[in-house]
Amino acid sequence: MSLSLPEPPTSEDSVDSSLGLILVILCAFFFALYHSNAAYTSDEVWSVKTASLGYSSLLTTLRADVHPPLYFQVLHGWVRLVGTGEQAVRSLSGLFYLLAIISLYHLARQLYGKKLALVCAVLYACSPLAILSAQFARMYALLSLLSILSTSLYLQSLIKSRYRVGQIALYVAVNVLGTFTHIAFFFTFFAQVVSYFLLKKRIELKKFAVALLLSVIPYLIFWAPVLFGQIRNSAEGLAWVKKPGLSMLADLLLLYGGVFWLVLPFLLYLSWRKGLWLWNELIGNTWPAALLTLTILPPLLLSIVKPIFNSRLAIVGLHLFALTVCPLFRRSATYLVPLVLIGLTSCFMLVVRPSSETCDNRSLALYLKQTAHDKDVAIFTSLTRMPIDYYLKLTTRKELFETSFPAEIDSHPGYEGRIADPSRKTPLEQEARELVDRIATMQATNKGLRVFFFHGSHPEIDSLVEKELEKRFERVPDQELRCAEGSPYLTTVSVYGERSH
Repeated sequence: MSLSLPEPPTSEDSVDSSLGLILVILCAFFFALYHSNAAYTSDEVWSVKTASLGYSSLLTTLRADVHPPLYFQVLHGWVRLVGTGEQAVRSLSGLFYLLAIISLYHLARQLYGKKLALVCAVLYACSPLAILSAQFARMYALLSLLSILSTSLYLQSLIKSRYRVGQIALYVAVNVLGTFTHIAFFFTFFAQVVSYFLLKKRIELKKFAVALLLSVIPYLIFWAPVLFGQIRNSAEGLAWVKKPGLSMLADLLLLYGGVFWLVLPFLLYLSWRKGLWLWNELIGNTWPAALLTLTILPPLLLSIVKPIFNSRLAIVGLHLFALTVCPLFRRSATYLVPLVLIGLTSCFMLVVRPSSETCDNRSLALYLKQTAHDKDVAIFTSLTRMPIDYYLKLTTRKELFETSFPAEIDSHPGYEGRIADPSRKTPLEQEARELVDRIATMQATNKGLRVFFFHGSHPEIDSLVEKELEKRFERVPDQELRCAEGSPYLTTVSVYGERSH
């Protein structure tokens, strides 16, 4: 089996798409900016708090995490320039998103020419996964940018046998940065190695092997020893990841394609009316599809045994998805296609993601500020404490007794751990009794004490605390808050007060 590359674009493809690319970037700027002032999630608060530390404390914290350090080191400098506001922090991811669009456009132009390159850039810009990464203060937009650059340099330097020292050095440098961004970047390596052999480039194997070796040596020297320590935390940190199923694949396709799937049936119909078969457009260019398969399939297969894959990691293959499907638009690659994709994406964003949330972490902090009194108790389940507490401390100096349940979450607030493991039920029942007993003791010296219980993510865990609270306190329904949207970690804030006699 061997892979095929597309024929180089001919000189007839002379449409100047520079203006089109500028318009795409402007639209992408809107995609990245819209809703970017929303309240931080738990992961983002962790990013901001970590990046705000002194540099030595930053490295100490990162060594105890499950991710490489590059994004957080960049964010460390970024927040000192622009501050820690939501839009300011997320603008770093937005910048990586815009650079990724430009990089993908230039890569696609080498393969397909200017018209299809513009379609590829729009497919990427309109992908829900790319937009989410642009509005998320985590490393995924940077990971995607480096994956695109690595693919582009891999094509130029190794596949097309243009062995310029500068290009090889740049390829190595990009790969080094990728390995220090996320461990998922190694799946990009794997895909490149396998596709290299399928393209029958064994004659230049030594140069390719040297480039790969130089790409991983810095990681092996500076971070691999830390990785071995992080592996001990990985079982806890990845406990929330599920085994792949059909629903995960469906979600992945939706996150990759977005409105493309709405346009595809019309494209198929028009091609059929013209007597064309879109499949023929793909036959002459199996390389991006093979790279995409080799990048995404291994972690999916590994996850059947040990779940490690989630939709965020699929960002490493998003550009390959765009390169795979954009030839389908070869017969209709006018400026109308990008406009339709951008227009539909804009409409969906305005409808699906309103400009403000009624029950996000910032609103929940405001609810506590306005409702709770000093010495009241707040119990947070799942990952709710850190983001709500972050906003609460920004707006008030109210003294509350705060705790997470299980309490172990406060020792590693970036992830839940194995709190939903059925074998943990008995010790968690004991912990719930001890917690509520402690609160009841506090009530003896504070008759007006109320308990604000944030729950809804794990009903089987929440019920342990709820059962004990019902024994010692009385629920106050008219003060509770129900969240139909906003935080993914809770649905209800229940309030308990002194039991009436």
